[in-house]
Amino acid sequence: MMKAFGYEQNGGPEVFQEYEVPTPQIKPNQILIKTEAFNLNNFEALQRAGKFKPTDHRIIPGRDVAGFVEKVGEEVTGFDIGDRVVAHGHHSYAEYSIGEDSNTVLIPSGVPYMAAAGIVTPGLAAYKGVHLFGKVQPGQTVVVKGASGGVGSLAAQIALDMGAKVIGIGSSANEEYVKSLGVEKYVAYDKEDPSEVLADTADVVIDAALNGNGAESDVQIVKDGGIIASVADNDAPTDKKVAFNHIHPTQKISDDDALNAMLKLMAAGKLKIRIGYKLPFSLDSVIKGHQLLDSKHAGRIIIAK
Repeated sequence: MMKAFGYEQNGGPEVFQEYEVPTPQIKPNQILIKTEAFNLNNFEALQRAGKFKPTDHRIIPGRDVAGFVEKVGEEVTGFDIGDRVVAHGHHSYAEYSIGEDSNTVLIPSGVPYMAAAGIVTPGLAAYKGVHLFGKVQPGQTVVVKGASGGVGSLAAQIALDMGAKVIGIGSSANEEYVKSLGVEKYVAYDKEDPSEVLADTADVVIDAALNGNGAESDVQIVKDGGIIASVADNDAPTDKKVAFNHIHPTQKISDDDALNAMLKLMAAGKLKIRIGYKLPFSLDSVIKGHQLLDSKHAGRIIIAK
């Protein structure tokens, strides 16, 4: 048996309960992970609130988990019991969770569990946003909207490492943080209008702003013939030839390839994730973490042992 945190009805953070449930049984292609840290995401807050579909059964949420290998399915190779791993797994709000051989990777030494857990969901969107949806090339000018957020901050660093010139957009409160990541040019939208300052400058716009000023400014900032890769799925009318690519889950770049690449950068000190809150492994922490998700917060919210 194991401890897990979940809910049986939609509502605010207080719907979470603590359960004693059977430790998961793994399939041949799966890995049982003993949880050391898990990351909270906006998706889980929306799911809990019933924004997707009403809940009619018990849900143990969570995708982002770091810990060590407890058991390995018979088809899985390359993992030993006790290995430190991170996964884009399933039901991670629990003492044990499940990864698959396609979405679980070894954590390099020197990378803490919390940092590894914190990059999973935002990192997969950022990495695939830069490489697949943004098709970023060395030497290009990349404008990242929401550059201080989870997805934006990682996308900016990944593009910088590739040799792109990165310009960040965000609030003036976050300028110092974004510049600390190596981004030299920053436009604070509360001081000036990015669509005027950056008109026709970007080969690629990566729009990672969850509630930014939207697609209208993206089309003003992008060059004719450029690409807009956005976490939103609306585009704006424009006379320019622009490719609009909605950043969405895909295995065209596999989760394990993307995670391995990011962990390598992390181990080399080239990729940082801002952890805003470290909360202990308890029901109170899960409730508090979801209260934070529902309010304005900076940095990842991680529950760790």
